Amino acid sequence: MMPTAGLFGQILPPPTIGCTQVFLAGNVAVNWLPVNDPTNIFVQYNVYFATQPAGPFSLLGSNSSLTNTNTTDPTVLGNAGPLYYYVTTVDNTGESLPSDTIASIHLSAIPSTLPMGYANLNWDSPLNDGTPVPTGLEYEVWKEYPAGTWTMVGTLPYGVSNWQYEIQHCSAFLNFQIRLQIPGGCSFVSNVAGANFGDYQPPTVPDITSISIDHTTNDAVVTWEPSFSPDCVGYLVYECDGNNVLFLDTIHGRNNTSFVDLLINPALGPACYLLAAFDSCFSGFPPSPNTSTTAEVCNCSVFLPNIAYGICDDQVSLEWSPYIGWPFGVSYYNIYHASTPDITTPFNSLPFQWVESVTGAQLYYDHTGFDINAYNVYYIEAVDTIGNHTAVSNLQAVFTPYPTPPDRVYLSSASVVDDTMIEVTTSVGFTTDTHQYTLQRQDINGGNWEDIITAEDQSVNEIVLSDVTVHADVFSYTYRVICENQCGDIIDTTNQGISILSNGLADPQRLVNTVLWSPYGDWEIGVSNYRIYRTIGLDGTEELLATVPASARTYEDDVAQLSNTPGEFCYRIEAVETPNSIFDTSFTAWSNRVCLSQNPVIWIPNAFVIDGFNRTFAPTIGFADFTEYQMVIMSRWGDIIYETRDASAAWDGTMNDETVQEGSYIYYIAVKDGKGKLYEHRGYVVMLVNREK
Repeated sequence: MMPTAGLFGQILPPPTIGCTQVFLAGNVAVNWLPVNDPTNIFVQYNVYFATQPAGPFSLLGSNSSLTNTNTTDPTVLGNAGPLYYYVTTVDNTGESLPSDTIASIHLSAIPSTLPMGYANLNWDSPLNDGTPVPTGLEYEVWKEYPAGTWTMVGTLPYGVSNWQYEIQHCSAFLNFQIRLQIPGGCSFVSNVAGANFGDYQPPTVPDITSISIDHTTNDAVVTWEPSFSPDCVGYLVYECDGNNVLFLDTIHGRNNTSFVDLLINPALGPACYLLAAFDSCFSGFPPSPNTSTTAEVCNCSVFLPNIAYGICDDQVSLEWSPYIGWPFGVSYYNIYHASTPDITTPFNSLPFQWVESVTGAQLYYDHTGFDINAYNVYYIEAVDTIGNHTAVSNLQAVFTPYPTPPDRVYLSSASVVDDTMIEVTTSVGFTTDTHQYTLQRQDINGGNWEDIITAEDQSVNEIVLSDVTVHADVFSYTYRVICENQCGDIIDTTNQGISILSNGLADPQRLVNTVLWSPYGDWEIGVSNYRIYRTIGLDGTEELLATVPASARTYEDDVAQLSNTPGEFCYRIEAVETPNSIFDTSFTAWSNRVCLSQNPVIWIPNAFVIDGFNRTFAPTIGFADFTEYQMVIMSRWGDIIYETRDASAAWDGTMNDETVQEGSYIYYIAVKDGKGKLYEHRGYVVMLVNREK
């Protein structure tokens, strides 16, 4: 039914229609703005509806209150499809023209079949084609899960009427609703549409952001952006090995976005990887987690291979493989450099400096500012086009030799090896040239220097030269080392090294061994202290006995508590250098070995009493080799009554388990000292019987 217009200009205008809201039962609420009625001629609002955009429209109802600007459609058809509405104004002169026509938003939510795992959402536009649409108008997509909890899951510009929502639940009944906020506070609300949905779609493929080599561990580190899919629960890491793709590891957790490859060898080539993402929903036959594909192209780190260098080259030429995998490529490469003369220095601990940047298309660089006679270490850093990501290559080192003498030559030790050999050690600063080192010995009177031995060596830290024409137990010797280059020029002469001569004296009365030694010379700052080492027995273990100040020249060793040993003691002196400024360390030097003997100490009783206080007869012996012990008891006529080689055994005054007669008996006791010298004792012992018992 169409409205009837009154006289032109006398009818109140139609109201500005607002929005529709579909209730759960299918009722539709329609609202509008009140008209202005300054002359008080308003009669009522008429609300018309239709099931098609073009009608026919029927009168839904009337409202006689000027300010009551909403009504509810009782037809409960809002769940079946869109309904169309307009409103007119009736005054005492007639009925106005219709307002703009609006519709209820009808939403359908159907599980997708191809591909599976989506909710296909379709809805109708609530505004007529001719109705002006405010700028920036957006649909809001809302989801109900769990029951009673609504969450906005997306926004779409007005004009879009369908959307595929990726299901994030393995299996659930989900409700959806479309809402459209009109400026001024009016909101369209669609019906609630729902169904049972399942997640059959894998998460989005994760984007690798960087593959770098960790210079501390030499491992490859892969990092990536979290999957855009909220239901992602982990990632699969694959290594690209030529044409093969090898599974490496599973990383659990959507936000765990890094992997360290502990098995990669970065010296062999680029480290290349692919990633896939998976969620917690199982599908397929047999069921397995939804898992994405990988990227089409392996992501590869920058690889800096071995660097070639020839002596006297004036540049270090670098070439590297490109970083592969960033969508927009490499913007530029940074070249970093560090150097060290010491191969033992960990390269990753060096202070690297930026050298230059080259474009992403350039994969080479010639470095002229390198250090000679040093290990020059490089790595390349790739920077992507958008500037958010970087990736570093492996470290690569090259030694750059140049004819140069060692910067320091230092006689660090003149040590006695044995009585006929002294080893002279010379510490040498790093050099790449072969040099000749000559050991010279000064004559005993401190006059001329004699060449002892010459050696050639290259790129070493120590030169050890041996003098085997010495009597190190009699003399102290003075040495120096001459360093010559390949041209025969003397490059350096070391400090002097004066060996330690030790001697000693054994005091059998006080049971003290006194060790004496000559001072060691000549270190840069001098001797810090001396260490005295002692060996008990000729084949015993050498142990540190004492540490004495640099001014000490003697040491007394009280051996009274060691009487149960063979009595042979050997000593060596070790000089310890005060840390020098040349090598920032301390060197040591050894003396000859001096051995001192304590003669066996033997106490023999002259009597014992059967059943008395001293009931047996045995000597007390110290500082002897008890493995060579013998005791014999004889009668006055030379008959052997008792004999033993056990130093702990004693004669109890019996023979064949019968007590012998009181009287004097001859004893013979023999024992050897630590060097094997025999000590013999003969005498008489009186055996008595306790008369009072």
